Amino acid sequence: MSAPVTTGTTAQPSPPTTRTPDVAAERAQTPGCATGHHFNAAGAALLANGTVEAVIDHLRAESLSGGYEAAKHAAPALDAVYARTARLLGVGPEEVALVESATAGWQRAVSALRLRPGDRVLAARSSYVSCALHLLAAERDLGVRVELLPNGPDGAVDLEALEAALRAGPAALVTAAHVPTSSGLVEPAAEIGALARAHGVPFLLDATQSLGQLPVDMGAIGCDLLIGTGRKFLRAPRGTGLLAVRRPLLEKLAPEAPDVRGARWTAERSWELVPDAKRFELWEAAHALRLGLGAALADFDSLGVDIVAPHLATLATGLRERLAELPGVHVTDPPAAGGAIVTFVVDGLDASDVQRELAERRVHLVAVPAGHGRWDMDPRGLAKVVRASVHVYNDRSDVDALVEAVREIVRGRGTDVRAAGRGKVSEAPALRADVPAGPRTVSEAPALHVATAPAPRCHDAIVVGLGVHGSAALHRLSARGLDVLGLEQYASGHELGSSHGATRMIRRAYPHPDWEGLVDTAFRAWADLEEAAKTQLLDITGGLYAAPLDRPDPLRGPGCRQVDPDEAARIFPGLRLPAGFGAVHDPGAGIIDARETLRAQLALAERSGAAVLDRTPVLGWEPDGDEVVVRTADGELRTRRLVLCTGPWTAAQVPSLASHLTVTRIVNAYFAADPEGPLGRSGLGSFSVDLPQGLLYGFPAADGRGLKAGLDSGPAWDPDAPRPPASADELALLAEAVAEVLPGAGPVTESLTCLYTMTADRRFLVGEVPGMPQVLVASACSGHGFKFGPAIGEALADLVCGTARPDLEFLSPARLLTGGAR
Repeated sequence: MSAPVTTGTTAQPSPPTTRTPDVAAERAQTPGCATGHHFNAAGAALLANGTVEAVIDHLRAESLSGGYEAAKHAAPALDAVYARTARLLGVGPEEVALVESATAGWQRAVSALRLRPGDRVLAARSSYVSCALHLLAAERDLGVRVELLPNGPDGAVDLEALEAALRAGPAALVTAAHVPTSSGLVEPAAEIGALARAHGVPFLLDATQSLGQLPVDMGAIGCDLLIGTGRKFLRAPRGTGLLAVRRPLLEKLAPEAPDVRGARWTAERSWELVPDAKRFELWEAAHALRLGLGAALADFDSLGVDIVAPHLATLATGLRERLAELPGVHVTDPPAAGGAIVTFVVDGLDASDVQRELAERRVHLVAVPAGHGRWDMDPRGLAKVVRASVHVYNDRSDVDALVEAVREIVRGRGTDVRAAGRGKVSEAPALRADVPAGPRTVSEAPALHVATAPAPRCHDAIVVGLGVHGSAALHRLSARGLDVLGLEQYASGHELGSSHGATRMIRRAYPHPDWEGLVDTAFRAWADLEEAAKTQLLDITGGLYAAPLDRPDPLRGPGCRQVDPDEAARIFPGLRLPAGFGAVHDPGAGIIDARETLRAQLALAERSGAAVLDRTPVLGWEPDGDEVVVRTADGELRTRRLVLCTGPWTAAQVPSLASHLTVTRIVNAYFAADPEGPLGRSGLGSFSVDLPQGLLYGFPAADGRGLKAGLDSGPAWDPDAPRPPASADELALLAEAVAEVLPGAGPVTESLTCLYTMTADRRFLVGEVPGMPQVLVASACSGHGFKFGPAIGEALADLVCGTARPDLEFLSPARLLTGGAR
C-alpha cells in the first residue's frame, strides 16, 4: 500500500497560518505578469526585479573591472548563497554544492556512489527523464540493476513494496522525485526516507519540482542526497542548480573527475579533496547567475514556505476542480496530488495544440510528453499532458483566464457536452474512499482567503512599520521570547518610505559628543547582526567628511581626525575639496548593504517566532488602561506596548508631534565611473561635502552601478502623494555639485528618490510618546538614521521590557514639546 496523501516532509501536519502572500506586491515586482497569464513555474518561473538586478549588477561589474575582480568583490555575497541554500534545506553550508543544473548535481552525486555490477537501485516511477536515462545507462554499461517501485492506488510509491524490496537484499540507492514533471503527485518523501534509513540505504531525493513550493527539510525527510534547480519555483535564473550531501555520507563520496575547485593538487602525483560539498563543484561558474539565485532565495526566505505552500495548493486545488467541471477536459493528476501543479488533457486535441491555442490567448504553460516521464505516463496511457503550475504572482484573474480559455478551446472543437461531463475526469484530485485518510495537507486547503489579523489576544508588543528600525525592533523583541506582531501598510521591501535602496553610509564622525555612546553601540550591534545573519552587511572603506573651515560644529568622533586638503587628496585621490575646506577622516566608516539588512532582520525575527502582516495599514490606535487597542481594516488588535516606526507617516500616527516633523523628498543618482579609477574603491570611500547646493554625500563605484551620490536636502513632501521620478532640474543640481568635487564622474545612469523625516535639530525621536507610556515612537530617518538601525531596535526592546535607557534622553520625543532641543 502507499502512504496517506502528505507533503512528504514531516509526520505531522503544518500548523494553520493566518498569512497569505501579498500577491499584488509580488505581481508589482514581477514584470512578466504584464505580458500575459503565466502558469509555468514548474518549468521556469517569472523572475522578480531584485533577482534580475542582482544578475545585471554583477555583469556590469565584470564589464567594468573584469571577471576575477568582480568575483573577489562579490565573494561575501556569493558565500551568502550557500548559507541561504543551507537554511532552505535544513543542512549546514558545508553540505551544499552549487552546480549548473539539477541534472549536473544528479550525475555527480550518482557517479560518486561508484555503482558496481549487481548493485540494486530502487527507483520511483516519478523519476525524471534525465535521471532515468542515467540509471538505464548504468544498467547497460555497468551491470547495475534498476528496479522500478510500483505505485499504490493513490499514484504514489507503494511503501509496502519498497519495504519488501529493501528486505529482499542489499540495495545501493533509493531514489524518487518529490514531485514529478508529469503531474501534481507529491511522493511520501519522509516515509521513503524512513524506510531507506532503517535499512542503511542512501536516499537521493529529486526536489527539482518541490523546492520553492513545498517544505523541504533534509533532516525531516531523511534523505542523504538532494538535487534541485533554481529556475522553477525558487524563481532564480536558468543555469543554477544545487546538490546537497549530508554527513556522514559526504565524507565517503568522491567525484569521478575532481576539479581544481573541489580538490588540491598537493604533489606531482598526489591530491586531496576539499572537506566539504564543494568537492562536487567546478571552478568555472556563472557568478552573476549565482548571485541571482541568492537574491531569489532571499525573497523566498522573506515570504516563508509556510506562507507560500498553502497559497499555491489553494490556487491549484481550485484550478483542478474548475477544469474537471469542463466538458471534454480530463484532469490527469493522481489522487496523491497536491502542491502547485495541475495536469490535464482535452478530448480530440494534442496537448501541444492546446498549449499553442492557449498561448494565442496570452495564457502560457507547457505540454509534457511521455518521453519526459515514461515510467509514470506509459502505465497510465498518457502520450502527452498539458501542465499548468501556479506561483505567488498568480491570482484569481489568472485562474479565471486559464479556465475560460480552455472553455473557449473546447467549444471551438464542438465537444459533446452530454458525452463529456464531470464523470469523465480520469482521476479526481480529492482523497478516495479506498485510500487511508492522512493528515490534513496543503492540497486540502480551503478556498482563497485574504490575510486577516490573528485571533483577539493581547500581544506583548506590536511594531508598526517594518523599515530598518521597525524590523530591527521586531528582531530584538522576538529574540527575547516576546509575543510580537509586525504590521506593514505596504508590501515588505516597498520603496515608498526611507529604508529602500541598495546602500547606506555608516560612520563614527558626529558634531556633538552626545552621539558617541550610540555610535559605539551601533557598531557593536552591526557586528552582532552580521553574526546572527551569517552574512556581511558592512563594507569598511574609510570616509572623508568635508566642510568649510569656519563651520561652527565640526565633526568629531572616536578614531577620527582633522585633515587638510592636501592630506585629504592623498587619502581619497578621487575627491577634490574646494578652497577653504577641511575634512575629517574616519577610518572606520563604510557602506551598509541596506537591502540585505532588511531581509536579514525580518528573517531573524520570523525565525524567532514573530508574526508579520503585510498590507495591513493601522487606521488608528488608543490607550485602554495598561494596554493599547490598534485598529486595522481586519479588526482590532490589543497589545501591552505599541512601537511606532512609521517613518514619513509618524505625524499621522502621532499628531502631537506633527508640527515638529518635516517630510522631505531626497534624490540620489548613480554616475558613470570606472571602478578601477580614482572614483572606485582605490581612490574613494564614503564621503560628504557641505556645498552651497546642499550636503553632498555618496559612495565609490564599487557595486558595478557607478558612483552613487545625493544631496541631503529637498522639498517638503506629502508621503501619501504620488512620487514622480527625479526631475531634470533635480538631477542637474546634483550633477553640478558632483562635478565640483568629483571631476572624474560621468553622466547620470540611474536615479531614485526617498523620504527623510526631519526634526529641527536633525536628531531622532526614540522613546515614549509624551503622556502615553504604553506607546513608543522611533523616527530615526533624519538623513542619518539607517546606520543606527540594529542599535535602535535593541533600545526599543529595552524600553518595551522596562529597562531604562538614559543614554537616549537626548533623543526623547518630549524634548520637542518642552523646548529642550539643542
